[in-house]
Amino acid sequence: MDPVTRPQGREGGTLGRLDDTLRRLARAMLLVAGWGLLLLGMLVAVDVAARNTIGRNIGGVDEIAGYIFAIGISWSLTEAFYARSHVRIDFLYQKAPPGLRALLDVSSILALGFAAAFLAFSGWLVVSGSWGMSSRSASVLQVPLVIPQLLWFAGMLVFLAALLVSSLQACLALAAGRHPELAARFGIMSASEEAQEALGAREEKA
Repeated sequence: MDPVTRPQGREGGTLGRLDDTLRRLARAMLLVAGWGLLLLGMLVAVDVAARNTIGRNIGGVDEIAGYIFAIGISWSLTEAFYARSHVRIDFLYQKAPPGLRALLDVSSILALGFAAAFLAFSGWLVVSGSWGMSSRSASVLQVPLVIPQLLWFAGMLVFLAALLVSSLQACLALAAGRHPELAARFGIMSASEEAQEALGAREEKA
């Protein structure tokens, strides 16, 4: 991790290790989600080929696609947060002084954390309900719904954990007046930063 973005001071110990762990977990979950979409594409291709050759499909592909898409989205939320890819309105942000921008950065993380907590709570209600009623999908596959729902719920929990750790780091950095650190980790990327990131990703692939 870039030294500029690592938390400084007393919170750099435990919170820093938690942050590093969650970042590695988020990257691994994103890769798994990507491979899941790739396998889904192959499954759809096989289904289409079977329909055109033997006149029947393999069945259940649309249901499996729904599960993979839902799990893939939840498993990608944390990495999107670390990459600063979640949408924020920056009409006034870029014109604000550094102190106000730092306050807006912290406010945005806290607001996103409340949203993640609501999603996690709602997800738990769904999972616990399916578990209690032993619900299965209304299809030929008869999938126990708690299995894909638990995987989907896991993504929400990791997202919430990442936001809790980042919120603590952001509040401590704001209290210490470390505005450049807040901007580097949680601020809205400028056009030049996005261009540099794109060039860096292109160089890594080359």
